[in-house]
Amino acid sequence: MSARMNVRMNAGMSTPFERRLWGLVVACVAAAIVAHLAADATVARAAQANRLVESQVLQWTTEFGEAIWWLVPAGVVFAVAAAQKRHNLARWAFAVIAAVGGSGLLVNGLKFVFGKSRPRLLFEEGRLDFTPFSYGHAVNSFPSGHATTCAAATVILSLALPRWRAVLLPLGFLLALTRVAIHAHYLSDVCAGFALGTACALLTLRVWRARWPENVPKSLSM
Repeated sequence: MSARMNVRMNAGMSTPFERRLWGLVVACVAAAIVAHLAADATVARAAQANRLVESQVLQWTTEFGEAIWWLVPAGVVFAVAAAQKRHNLARWAFAVIAAVGGSGLLVNGLKFVFGKSRPRLLFEEGRLDFTPFSYGHAVNSFPSGHATTCAAATVILSLALPRWRAVLLPLGFLLALTRVAIHAHYLSDVCAGFALGTACALLTLRVWRARWPENVPKSLSM
């Protein structure tokens, strides 16, 4: 068997941690279904009753779900690392860009397809429904784009930095949950978004391994 074939076979193998992450995807999808059927309205009204939206800390931290906060630093790291010929770091930066950017495009398409109303309409009109193929901020709640971004970014970082994964993944989910606290999304939106972002991050590396096995990024020792 050729050395190149060995590289391809080894690069194509997923790690035990990645297989556990696919289990997380399934769990988040199941949680999204259960939350929509049994918890969305209750959790949203609890957040409203506790006036969590007034917290400046939550208002600030929730912005880390915006893709720009991940894409711009990743772009800078990619450019600097590439210029310094630190190829492995540059590859991880590119993985963040691909996972966050790709999942962002996908989640926006799904928002249009599902057309789920946001919590504001529950509070103002008693609505928690779907109007598929609809435009507008009020009806693009599912899945949460911020949760998708948080998952895509923190999953890539967890794969790049194994020593930090016990911190990064929970932190990513906590950041995603701020969307519920400030009435921007339902719990099911966040769970679905986190599943989508995780899946996109894993698929980014799977495609990379299949197409460019010799250039798959290796874990960083930070």
